[in-house]
Amino acid sequence: MKKTHFVKGTLLFSSATFISRILGYLRDATIAYVFGANPLTDAFFVAWRIPNTLRQLVAEGSFNAAFIPIYTQLNKNDPEYAKKFASSMFSFYTLILAAITVISIVFAKYIVVLIAPGLAEKGTLDTAASLLKIVFPYLVLVGWVSFFMALLNTRDRFFIPAVSPALLNLSFIFFALLLSDRYGIYALAYGAIVGGVLQVVLQIPLLIKEKMMPSVSFEFLPEIKETIKRLAPAFASFGVSQFGFVVDTIIASFLIGGAISYLYYANRIFQLPIGLFAIGLGNALLVSLSRHFSEENIKEFNKDLNNGLRFAFFISIPAVVGMIVLGQEIIKILFERGAFSQKDGLWTYYALVGYSIGLVGYAASRPLKSAFFAMGNTKIPLYSTIVGVLVSIILAIIFGFILNWGVFGLAFASSIGGIMSFVYLYLISKFEIDKKEVFETILKSVLSAVLMAAAVFGVKFLAENLYIQVFGGITIAIIVYFGVAYLLKENSVLMLKKLRK
Repeated sequence: MKKTHFVKGTLLFSSATFISRILGYLRDATIAYVFGANPLTDAFFVAWRIPNTLRQLVAEGSFNAAFIPIYTQLNKNDPEYAKKFASSMFSFYTLILAAITVISIVFAKYIVVLIAPGLAEKGTLDTAASLLKIVFPYLVLVGWVSFFMALLNTRDRFFIPAVSPALLNLSFIFFALLLSDRYGIYALAYGAIVGGVLQVVLQIPLLIKEKMMPSVSFEFLPEIKETIKRLAPAFASFGVSQFGFVVDTIIASFLIGGAISYLYYANRIFQLPIGLFAIGLGNALLVSLSRHFSEENIKEFNKDLNNGLRFAFFISIPAVVGMIVLGQEIIKILFERGAFSQKDGLWTYYALVGYSIGLVGYAASRPLKSAFFAMGNTKIPLYSTIVGVLVSIILAIIFGFILNWGVFGLAFASSIGGIMSFVYLYLISKFEIDKKEVFETILKSVLSAVLMAAAVFGVKFLAENLYIQVFGGITIAIIVYFGVAYLLKENSVLMLKKLRK
């Protein structure tokens, strides 16, 4: 099968994710319209965040980092044995997720007290615990989805796995609109479980077509031990990262009512460029770099890593500028209706600005982490994450409690932590990074983004209609940014042009 260039893989992943994220915004707009931002929604978002945090911890992030390089090497040497390994890994993986789910359901109330102690004062602690018991089985379902995604990505199948969250969003919308009168906030919990089932079902036909559907096998192969060995620091790396979000939730639970919801809604917008680009780039690069490393093709390894790093800066810089310039208008279109007030929108924007500042650091970290993971080194990403989270926790306490910067302070602290994580990775890495070319990309991207921002301000000044400001502004922003970058002969634009041929 013809190998897919990592940029093309990123674009396939991004296009699928775009569909899912658009439905995700419709989902959030629906939740905001039906329920608003209040202690009750705080209770649901706390309950929903816990299995989602574990999803990123034991599923897509840490697991892929440990599994894909080993599977790629095995598949190169012995495809049948690789399939046997995948089945055994899937069986043990499911067993672990099921055990975590059962334990968490039993101790649901204690977990909520630990994660969001401030809910007790708002009278929604028991509600959050009940919601958690309903949504936690989603961890097993999304664990399967992530496992299937890892398998399919090794076959350069990026679109279907990435588009599957769209079904989760549709389920949320259906349950919120049609069943909220009957079940109240619990309708969202039921929607999460149904959505998880639909995500699993969507990927099964493609797995069967690719002859990759795992079977049940508890044979403890030597490679499983190696996967677990690599998984431990990878698990800790993503776990430490998620711990920062837990600390934010704890602090936010003591702030004004709705603070957790403001951070959630802002983070949802912030996650668009991450989901569209950064995660897709990391996944596609992990597959590409693992392949190069298994073939001992160091030249192509370094080439893809450098292009990936430049591509990360090229896409993330305008995304930061765009969220700051158009953030308020986007929030108004998405959320400001029904129970979601203008004041809620303003607080959400403050959080969005805080989050957006760290996007460059987060995006640029992905290529470097993928390079380490591809080489079987999961410890360096762990250390970088620890550095970032320690910085963010210290600053969150300072900004949140001492300086009283509210939700902006918590989001801003997270951003600085993300940037410091990248700085650590860059300083510690021994990869052959062409600093001159990377700097040229940053310089050209900043110049293009400044002119892009000027054009967007022009659209906002000339047009009074909110929808024209947002959609017209985004269209003009894309044209100006890519147009200027093309005139400057930026490598990332030229690379995209080549892929069309």
